[in-house]
This record gives sequence, C-alpha cells and structure tokens, in this order.
Amino acid sequence: MLVFDSATVPVRERRSAITETITSAASATFMTPDRAGDRLHMAMDVWDVGGVALFDTRCSGHTLRRSPRSAAPEEDAVLVTCGLEGRGLHQHLGHDISVGPAAVWATLVTEPYLHHVTDTRTLTVKVPLSLLGMPEGMVAPALALIGTSPLAPLFWHHLAGVRRVADDLNAAAAVSLGTSTLALTRALLASAVGDDREVLEDVLLMRVQAYVSQHLGETDLDASRIAAEHHVSVRQLYKVCARSGLHLEQWIIRQRLGRAHEELARASASGISVTSVAHRWGFKSVSHFARRFRVTYGMSPSEWLEMSR
Repeated sequence: MLVFDSATVPVRERRSAITETITSAASATFMTPDRAGDRLHMAMDVWDVGGVALFDTRCSGHTLRRSPRSAAPEEDAVLVTCGLEGRGLHQHLGHDISVGPAAVWATLVTEPYLHHVTDTRTLTVKVPLSLLGMPEGMVAPALALIGTSPLAPLFWHHLAGVRRVADDLNAAAAVSLGTSTLALTRALLASAVGDDREVLEDVLLMRVQAYVSQHLGETDLDASRIAAEHHVSVRQLYKVCARSGLHLEQWIIRQRLGRAHEELARASASGISVTSVAHRWGFKSVSHFARRFRVTYGMSPSEWLEMSR
C-alpha cells in the first residue's frame, strides 16, 4: 500500500517530507540527499505481513546516518534489505558492505550506521527482536555475514515473491507469509554464524510445506515427487519431517480435508458437488474422502454441505 509519494508534495517541502519519512522507516538520525528540487524523489509502499513490516522504497541517491547518540527506537528490530536497483556502501558494526541489485544486507536499528546509495529501489522487512526468537549475542555477529550466506538468494527471491502478491493478501494468507518470512529471516541469520545443518533442515521443511500448499489438488503429490523437487532423498525428507513431529502423508491429507471443508461451506449456493470438491483437493476416491472427512469433522461431507445451506 502506497504511504508516501514525493510527487504529491510541493517541491519546496519535498526534502523535509522525504527526510521525515525515510529516517522514521530506517531508524536513522540524518538524511542527506544527493540532489535538490524536483530532481529529489521518493515513493514508499508498506504492508503488514503477519506482524512483519514490508517496505518497498524507491528513492533518489542519498546518505543515511544513525549517530551513536541517537535516542533508542521504540522497538528493537532488525532491518533485512534486498537490493533491486542502485549501488552503494553500508557501514555498520565495524563492517563495510557493498550493496546493490541482488544483494542482501541487514541493520540492527539500535546501533549506529552510515548508508550511501545512488538512485535506488529496495525491499526491506522490519523484524522485531522479540519475534525473532534468537539470542541477542547471535544477532549482531550474523548481520555482516548474511550477504554471503547460502540462504541469501533464497531470501531475496522470497521477499520479491511476497512483494508481488502483497496487495492481494487476505488476513490468513498474510499471517502465513509472515510466519514463513520470520522463519526464513531466523534461518538466514543463524546460517551466517555457522549453525548450518539444523537451519538448512528448517528451511527445507518450510519449502516443502509451501510446495505442498501450492500443489494440494494434484493427485500425484507424494513423498517421491516432493523429494525429487527439492533434490533430497525420500529418506532425508522423512527425517526432516520427523524431526519437527510432522507425518508427511497425514499432514497432506489434513491440509486437503481443511481446504475441502472450507469450500463445501461456501459451495451450497453454487451447486458444487461433494465429488467435484473431493477431486479438486487431490482425493482420487470419493469414498476415502468421505471416510476421512467423517473421522475428522464428525459428519459426512454431504451432511456438512447441508448444514451450510
């Protein structure tokens, strides 16, 4: 959702309006633009994705600075940023980090930083430390290293994907994507400080769950296909699922039943049949679908459909 567009601000007021908007979003103390007048521009969209703020920012070249004496922000948080356009340098926690398209970098908003960039576009998530669930002593050392993490490209593409659908998310989808974004942020930071095996397994599980959700209606969705899609053995897939207490086949069935249950509740007015709903959500056998539905919900699909009329 667009929250600021400098094109709507009179030129004489543009610098102060841009400065106020971007310093607030980035927990900065000062902003120095590289140009003035009508050549100075900025636009920002912001979404709440399940408790995680997502920013899409387009801005002319500038320098941002947070001084050591800055007042503490209202909430401790980490900004994780993905570059789309523009190049520059991010100085933070004793490290000089080159930023640009496809780069990933991070900022702990309670600490000083200096950031200079040419005309730029970035995607940023602001994650409260209270939601991150990581020891504070692990967060700061990871920040300078996340750009070299093997998970950085995955995070970049994930955030770009969230941005593409952000305007169309309903509340439930926003919560789900927020949870995934939070988990991937945590994994990205943990992988940067060498806690690789469990982190990679957590990310694999997250990707498997997302893949299953996207393909629930396909009858050939099984462990072999899922393992092949994610370049692991079936044995490794089961091991990763078991570590999280997830029985893959039963979880898939529960997800399918849940989707069918929701659709049947809405289907009475449209004349959709139990058979068509069962097939749409990946059940080859309508009788098997009906049995599992009754066990789960205490009534048959037909009875649930009748109650929903």
